[in-house]
Amino acid sequence: SFLTKNPLFFAGKRLAPSVFLLPPPQEESAASRPSLSLTCYVRGFYPEAIDVQWLKGQESISGANSGDFG
Repeated sequence: SFLTKNPLFFAGKRLAPSVFLLPPPQEESAASRPSLSLTCYVRGFYPEAIDVQWLKGQESISGANSGDFG
């Protein structure tokens, strides 16, 4: 990609991520389940390190898959 071929182009710059949230699969939505799967894609950001968290309201959801990717 352009970013990996030209890392100095973005030196000192920041690019906000694009975030895409996918709904639960239909088979999960149709069944009565206590929990559902959500998928979040985060891409197109710079610098490469990013922290992604699941929130309910303004509170971080403990036990949810989150982390520091980079």
